[in-house]
Amino acid sequence: MKEEKMRSALDVKVGVKPVFAQLVHSDAWEGPCRVGDSEELTPEAERTKGKKAFQEFQENLSKNLSAEARLLEPVYMEYGEDFVVSEREFEKLEPDLQNVDLFLLSYRLPGIERYKKPVAMMGRGITNVDIAAYFRSRGLEGYAPIDYNELNEIISLMQIRKAIGQTRILAVTGGELITWGVVSSIWNLEDLKARFGTDCQRVSITRFFDEMEKVNQKDATELAEKLINGAQKLNIDKEYVVNDVKSYLATKSLMEKYDCNAHTIPCFELCSSRVPEKLKVVPCLTHTLLKDEGYPSACEGDMSVLLAMTVLMYISKKSSFMGNPWMKDENILQVTHSVPGLKMNGFDKPDLPYELWHFTAAGWGTKVQIDLADNEEKEVTLARFNPSATKVLVVKGKTVGCCFHERGCSPTVDIEVSDAREIIHQQADFGHHLAMVYGDYVSKIEKLSTLMDFEVIKA
Repeated sequence: MKEEKMRSALDVKVGVKPVFAQLVHSDAWEGPCRVGDSEELTPEAERTKGKKAFQEFQENLSKNLSAEARLLEPVYMEYGEDFVVSEREFEKLEPDLQNVDLFLLSYRLPGIERYKKPVAMMGRGITNVDIAAYFRSRGLEGYAPIDYNELNEIISLMQIRKAIGQTRILAVTGGELITWGVVSSIWNLEDLKARFGTDCQRVSITRFFDEMEKVNQKDATELAEKLINGAQKLNIDKEYVVNDVKSYLATKSLMEKYDCNAHTIPCFELCSSRVPEKLKVVPCLTHTLLKDEGYPSACEGDMSVLLAMTVLMYISKKSSFMGNPWMKDENILQVTHSVPGLKMNGFDKPDLPYELWHFTAAGWGTKVQIDLADNEEKEVTLARFNPSATKVLVVKGKTVGCCFHERGCSPTVDIEVSDAREIIHQQADFGHHLAMVYGDYVSKIEKLSTLMDFEVIKA
């Protein structure tokens, strides 16, 4: 197979620019804001003290900063008792300014707001909260973390936001803006890009099938055999698995061509073309394999669930499931589709045990089957954005059962929730598919919402 060139948006890092700000007075004197022995207050003493503290500042950063940060070259900057930073000092920030996502200050630096970039300063109060309030009152981002744990949490949220902003969706379409099967999908893609940075490249179904014809048979067969060998049970002929691997490889080829790292395709429009019946393919396996590589991939051209899936995958660092929610009883929500991920315990964790089944009565169409209730982690978070991408519905639950269906969408996972009836009622504002990951990420989604300006509705 050819060398992989695609990169998940999860690979992005937050550019953190440490700025050590040192106030150096022109002479030694005491006053209402300054006390000490005269030898401690000379410019030379203050500068020496500052240089030593700058070294400690750098050492602490290298030991404690999150791996989600890209540590840019630390800068030492001085200003005097007039509290004006010279242009010569600001020039020190220019070389890598385009890579800065967050200025990390050691102290006040008057004028740094000119760059309109987020600023953080650690501390247990006083100066850091003063700076944060100054920035926030002017519509800028200011943070006052107390320690490295809080700073790294901010960096984590900024990394998720940056990843969402660098997500580019390959949307295979039949020419429609809203797909027939999910009319509650996000429809204003220009607004989505303006607010979140998420972009979309539309490609016709015809173009997609043309790409399938170019897929190398040997590559498809090798990957199909690998998947078959890893399955605990095979309930589909090898030739049909090869067909669906071709669909996956064609999708990846188009994603690479158009620099995309997320995907969706309209199942109903695809089916209506009757080409899938001719080629004996369904998109289910493609969604599973892409998500396991860190690329959000949603069924039926559903942008609302794709955005929610993107948030969940980027927050959890796990593959995901999605499906149709159905109220089984007052406290059980069933979710059904044929797209569980093998990496739902984490991209760096072993694959979940899986089987390969067929989707159609005729025996073709590969679907991965995983018992989603047979996992050590039982807690799950489900989510979906509304059609205007201004609100996200978030549900917390626990898996209590799972079953497979020989034909059509499968598996169906039973999720114990506090009030299934209320969830269905809430979905009248959001639409029907829900994305799902293992673990409780409700609190982190709420924190992310403050950075990205969307509302969280819990049900």
